[in-house]
Amino acid sequence: MKYLYILVSDNTDYYLEQALLSITSLKIQMPNAFVTLLVDDITETNLVNERAEIKKIVNEFKSIKIETQFNKKARSRWLKTSMRQHISDNFLYIDNDTIIADDLSSVENFNIDLGGVLDEHMYLSEFEALRPVRMHEIKEMFKRRKFNMEFDFKIYFNGGVFFTRDNQKSCDFFSEWHRLWLHCFNLNELTDQPSLNQSNYNLGNIISELDGTWNCQILDDGAIRFLSDAKIIHYFATQPARKTYLPANNEFFKIIHETGKISSNITDMLQTPKALFSENTRLMLVDKSLREFYDSALCNAAKRIYFSKAGNTMEFVFAGIKKHIFSPLKRKLSSRNKK
Repeated sequence: MKYLYILVSDNTDYYLEQALLSITSLKIQMPNAFVTLLVDDITETNLVNERAEIKKIVNEFKSIKIETQFNKKARSRWLKTSMRQHISDNFLYIDNDTIIADDLSSVENFNIDLGGVLDEHMYLSEFEALRPVRMHEIKEMFKRRKFNMEFDFKIYFNGGVFFTRDNQKSCDFFSEWHRLWLHCFNLNELTDQPSLNQSNYNLGNIISELDGTWNCQILDDGAIRFLSDAKIIHYFATQPARKTYLPANNEFFKIIHETGKISSNITDMLQTPKALFSENTRLMLVDKSLREFYDSALCNAAKRIYFSKAGNTMEFVFAGIKKHIFSPLKRKLSSRNKK
């Protein structure tokens, strides 16, 4: 059983640092875990000096030559959609922007060939009912890729954590996934998740559902119910601004970047991965009527305005109106209704 990471990186990004952090957290939970690092040929050439330290903590290092027409982003998807072709044995693929929070060895005992976790911890029927804008986005992605126009999926998988057994069924799946992703690349659509789910559909829904503890997507609705038992915390490094989950912040990646190693302070932090939230993190219970609002462009625009100088002034004015006009009026009306 192997634990597979894919790295396509150069000195202008933090993908290597993210991978190093995740692999270190895996080794803390499972000191004897067999870790494989799969890279492209360009990434291999820049793993020198401090950047070469990552090769010392993995058990298997493999470099694949990819044609030059693929840019950095495309090369990572090229490797991901074809990883079964390059790696032997059963393996659990893990995205770099993750922290391992528990022993993962039990995944090999599941009676499945392929396994993944629901995207955003929701079935598509729940997207339809609770997040229609997101559902529309997914359908548009499939339309641009000229995929299944009827869109009669029930399950939509996240590609951040993926189990695959070393057998023909898995090989067939990855062959189809890579074929469809290359089709997407020719349409200038580089993300791999639509092609993953279309491949699953084409082959008769052969991916089995793993529960959310295997890929706890902490920035998504529903993730909180999996956090206490989470095996893998997926923190989404691409999200903007300061992250409430501490290992997702660039300040840690910068420290790792300078030495190519994980400091003892960071290692100590990784001992309690489920507690690594900033002290000002607030858990908000939001009903379905507000869920779409918090994900909306309008809400994001309001947040940007709020943290601007003009927003500070507006907040001062509106807070005064609320305190001196609306709140007293509300209390007065409430007392009148009680009479």
